[in-house]
Amino acid sequence: MLLAAGAALAQIRPLRYDDDVGAQRKACLAKDDSGACWKDRPVADGVRLSVGGDLRWRYEYVDNPRYGLLVQDRWGVLMQRASVFADLRLGDHWRGFAQLASSLTNGRAGGPSPVDENRLDPTNLFVEWRSAREGEARIGVRAGVQELQFGSGRTIDAREGPNVRRSFDAVRVYATHGAWRIDAFAAAPRLNRQGSFDDARSRTQALRGVYATRHGGLNSWDVYALHYEDRIARYVQGEAHERRWTLGSRLFGARNAWDWNWELAVQGGRFGDADIRAWSLATDTGYTFEGVAGKPRAALLLAVASGDKDPGDKRLDAVNALYPRGNYFGDEATLGPRNFFNIHPALGVQLAPRVQLNASLDLFWRQSTRDGVYAPNGSLIRAAGNSRARYVATIASVGLTWNLAPGWSAVGVAAYAKPGAFLRETGAGDALSFINLSAQYRF
Repeated sequence: MLLAAGAALAQIRPLRYDDDVGAQRKACLAKDDSGACWKDRPVADGVRLSVGGDLRWRYEYVDNPRYGLLVQDRWGVLMQRASVFADLRLGDHWRGFAQLASSLTNGRAGGPSPVDENRLDPTNLFVEWRSAREGEARIGVRAGVQELQFGSGRTIDAREGPNVRRSFDAVRVYATHGAWRIDAFAAAPRLNRQGSFDDARSRTQALRGVYATRHGGLNSWDVYALHYEDRIARYVQGEAHERRWTLGSRLFGARNAWDWNWELAVQGGRFGDADIRAWSLATDTGYTFEGVAGKPRAALLLAVASGDKDPGDKRLDAVNALYPRGNYFGDEATLGPRNFFNIHPALGVQLAPRVQLNASLDLFWRQSTRDGVYAPNGSLIRAAGNSRARYVATIASVGLTWNLAPGWSAVGVAAYAKPGAFLRETGAGDALSFINLSAQYRF
């Protein structure tokens, strides 16, 4: 019960090192109830400690996984993920944050995928220094293992959907002033291995960049510049050393009943001897009917990402989404953000104060008929072959989210994906059905 009370007061964030426990601290001081102050708790002079964690149980069943290309699971897959963290503050400047996670999977016919299982490894393990003043200009430095997430997670995300989240070895410098926050970082992804304390820094991939955000009244902006390197990158053209820069901007905000989240990115660089010229555009525009029961929000998402026009030339036109969220288009996570054009109408309704219903219809086409279709991790699902069909798939889904109690949530999702002409012509013609039931407790 003490944990539930704490969860009700603490503002829990997707990245747990960003949790805001100020409200809980004030409530504890006002009530003089030291037993309930288990977050931001004084342990010595000038030393404070917070603890917390996550528990998630997830069951999913896929009929004809990857449109019949993967081995069929007999009874579905049961996944569980647990994490615990400690946040130690030393005075006004220093901080140490450690988070351990364990992810286990049972029932996958072909064995656990790379994002299914990791018995025990740190997802965050860093030291941070920051200037003392709050409410004014502040600078800070964070070094060590850390999860990264920027903007809407279209380019860099901690990958909440899959059973194993994504971490980086990184050095991150940040500055905040007024409405602005600027982050500069150098990072390498951690390679997920299924044992205990055996994850390691990638020796072939590296990411560096600057990401700036300005929060405004009507419109807020993200502007970023990223440089990505992969010594053994693979595309339809073959395998080569990839050096790619990305320039992007995101516009997001709300006014009256309208809200929007639009993002544009352009990419250049070199893939072996070939030039890189790629781009992507993603929009999410919604309208909330405030005077209607359930306050339904109708939204239209339109997105397009370039594909390679000619695998035999000296130019690579395929976009690289770098490290996006795993369930980029939906919980069934079958298609990834490369060489596509999609139209995605969606509807959300508040059935009760703690119950949200969401439904969507997603229609996919290939942007280039000379390139294939890809999974969320960037791996090729089907090459173009001799097919010149554009239509890839139609995916209909409905989901229910129930916030049962402070810290507790449950989600149920059902989806049906019908392959289009391209998948059928390249040998992936089975319709896919997906069910997901999950429960999570965060404290």
